[in-house]
Amino acid sequence: MFKTLTTITILALLISCTSKTEKVIETELRSPDSKNTFSFDVDSTGMISYTVHHNDLQFIETSRLGFELKKHSLKNNFELLSSKKQSNNSQWKTVWGQRETIKDHYNELTLHLRQKETNLLLDIVARAYDDGIAFRYVFPQQESLDEFIIMDELTEFDFAGDYKAWWNFADYDNYEKEYYNSPISRIGDSTKFYRRPNKEERPNMANTPTTIEVNDNLVISIHEADLTDYAGMNLLNTLNDSKLKAQLTPWLNGDLVRAKTPFQSPWRTIQISENAGGLVESDMIMNLNPPNAYEDTSWIQTYKYIGIWWELHIGKTAWAEKTQFGKPITKPHGANTKNAKYHIDFAAKHGFPDVLIEGWDKGWDDMEGSWTGYGIFDWKTSTDDFDIKEVCQYAKEKGVRMMMYHETISDIDHYEPAMDELYKMCSDLGIKTIKVGYTGDVNYDTVKKTYKQHHHGQYMVRHYKKMVQKAAEYKLMIVNHEPIKYTGEQRTYPNLMAREGARGQEYNAWSKGNQPEHGVVLPFTRILGGPIDFTPGIFKMFLGKRDWSEVPFRVKTTLSKQLAYYLTMYSPMPMAADLPVNYEGNPAFQFIKDVPTDWSDSKVLNAKIGDYYTIVRQEKGTDNWYLGSISDENARSLDIDLSFLSKGKKYQATIYADAKDAHWLENPESFEIIKKEVTSIDKMTLELAPGGGQAIEFKTL
Repeated sequence: MFKTLTTITILALLISCTSKTEKVIETELRSPDSKNTFSFDVDSTGMISYTVHHNDLQFIETSRLGFELKKHSLKNNFELLSSKKQSNNSQWKTVWGQRETIKDHYNELTLHLRQKETNLLLDIVARAYDDGIAFRYVFPQQESLDEFIIMDELTEFDFAGDYKAWWNFADYDNYEKEYYNSPISRIGDSTKFYRRPNKEERPNMANTPTTIEVNDNLVISIHEADLTDYAGMNLLNTLNDSKLKAQLTPWLNGDLVRAKTPFQSPWRTIQISENAGGLVESDMIMNLNPPNAYEDTSWIQTYKYIGIWWELHIGKTAWAEKTQFGKPITKPHGANTKNAKYHIDFAAKHGFPDVLIEGWDKGWDDMEGSWTGYGIFDWKTSTDDFDIKEVCQYAKEKGVRMMMYHETISDIDHYEPAMDELYKMCSDLGIKTIKVGYTGDVNYDTVKKTYKQHHHGQYMVRHYKKMVQKAAEYKLMIVNHEPIKYTGEQRTYPNLMAREGARGQEYNAWSKGNQPEHGVVLPFTRILGGPIDFTPGIFKMFLGKRDWSEVPFRVKTTLSKQLAYYLTMYSPMPMAADLPVNYEGNPAFQFIKDVPTDWSDSKVLNAKIGDYYTIVRQEKGTDNWYLGSISDENARSLDIDLSFLSKGKKYQATIYADAKDAHWLENPESFEIIKKEVTSIDKMTLELAPGGGQAIEFKTL
C-alpha cells in the first residue's frame, strides 16, 4: 500500500513539474459568445491550415494557409513557436453611419511561425467576434526577409458542403455584374451563367463579398477588410467540389503584391449569422479597420443631392458639346450654365445642398468609341457653354453648392499628380464633394493601344487611398464610381462617403436593366463592404427607345420601391436621381425630401436573400424612425411589429405604399399615401406589389 501511494505521489510531482516547464501553445479561438470557433493546425509536413465552426457545425473544413513568394515558398515546413491570446471589449462613435455607437468585442489569437529551412518568420492573427471570424498574415521585420513579392496567396475556404452561394463573375477591372445563386461548385460556371466575353473576365472566379447560405439557420459571407496596400482578393472556384481559393488581382507583369517588412495583409473575413438580416447588422468589417484618422471631422456632412446626371443616361442631353464617343451629336450639351442654374434653383427650393454636374469640363469631345483616353482631360477647364465661376457664385447666393465631377477615364498618370491643384480649386470654389469616376482601362495609351494596370490591383488600391487622403487636406468629401471595393475603410477615412461598385440605376437607361431581384441581393453582398452610390429615386419608369435599340428601356421597380431604396441601398449621401420635372407636383417626392441620411440605429425586421428585405432606421438625435421594405418580382405580404418605436410615445406613420393595381411591369408608378397613428405595441402588414416596396416615416407626435 505504502509503495503504491509513493509511486502515485512521485508521478503527480513529475506531472506537476512537467506542466510548469512545458509551454502550452494555444491554437483555438472562440468568440465571446462561444458560438464561433477558429482552429489552427500545423500538420506533419509543416503545412498550416484552419477550420471554422459555428456551434457544433464545422462548415469550413481543413483549409490551407500560406504564400508563394518570388524567391521563397511559404506553403509548408513551418513550426509553431508560440501563441498569444488577448481580448477587447470597447465601443466607438461613428462620424456617420447606420448606427451611432459600435461595439467592438472580440477575442484574438496571434500565432508565431517559423519556416524551418529558411528561418523566415510569419505571424497569423485571428479574431473571433460574435458576428464572424477574421484572420490576417503579418510579416515581421526580420534579417532574412526585407523586400519581397507575393506570387500567390494560398488561402482556401474549403466548405463542408456544396452550399447555396450568391455571387457575381469576377474580373480584375469591373464589379458591375449581375448576381447569380448556385451551389458553390458552380460559382463562375460560364457554361451555365452569362459571362461578358472580354479579355479579363475569368471563368470560375467570383468577386467578394460572396454570400453563402449554409442552411436555414446559418448564412455567411466571405470578404476582406482594411484593403489599403494589397491586391484585391477574388475567389477562385478550384473545381474541387466546394473549395474556394484566394485569387489576387495582379500587376501586369504577374506580380501580385510588392511589399517590404514589416507588412500585413488585409483581413480575410467570414461574417457569420443565423439569418440574413444579421449580416446587414454586422459591424465586423468596419471594426477590423483602424480608427478615424482625422482629429477634426466637423467638415464631414451627410446629405442628399440632385444633378445633371440621369438626363445624360436617358439620352435627353449629352456629356459632350459636339462629338460623343467618336460620333457627332445633335442633342444639347447637358452641363451648360443655364441648365446648371435651373438645377440650382430646384435644389434651393427643395432643400438639397448640392447639385452634381457631369460633363462640365473639356475632354468629353475627344473621347473615342470607348471610355478610354490618355491626357484628354485637365479637369479644370470648362466647356465653352459652362462658366464654372459664375455657376458656383450663383449657387452660393442660393445657399447651394456644385458637386464637382471628375471623370478620370482611369488616366492615373495624369490625374494623380494633378490632385493637389484640382482639390485646391474645388475648395476655393466652395465645393464640398467630388464624385470621381474611373471608367476605361487604367493608364490606357490611345496611340500604343495598351494599358498599364488593373483596377483592382495594388497600384489602384494605393491610388484610392492617396486620393481620399489628399481630399481630406482640403476638407473635401469623396464619392467614387468604378471603384475598388469597399472593405470598411470609411471608419478610418470618414470623408469617403460612398462607392458605386455594382450595376447601378444607370443600367436601366441603356441596357436590359436590373431585374427586380437585384435590389434584394445587393444588401447581402456588395453593400456588406460599405455604402453604395446607387442613385435611387426614379419616378418615371418608362424611358422609351434609343437610337441604337428597338427595345424600349425601363426601370424594373415600382415607384414605392424607389423610395424604399433610400433605406435599403445604404448611403450617407444618396442622390435624388430623376429629372426635376418628374418630381414637381408629385406628392411622393416629399419622402425623398424628408428621409434623413444619418442614423442612431438600424434594425433588420425580416430578410430573405433574393426575395425580400425590410429595415428600419432611427434618425440621429431624434425618436423618429424610417422603414424601407422591398420585394423581388413577387408580391409579398409581410407582418411586422413596431416594438422598435419608443415605448409610451405616439407616432404618425406616413406610409408610401404600392397601390393595389401597382406592378413593376404593368403599372409601376401607381402608389398611395396613408397616414395613421401608431405606437410600439401595434402591428402592421406591409403589402408589396410584384417588384414593389414600401417606405414609411414614423414621426413622434
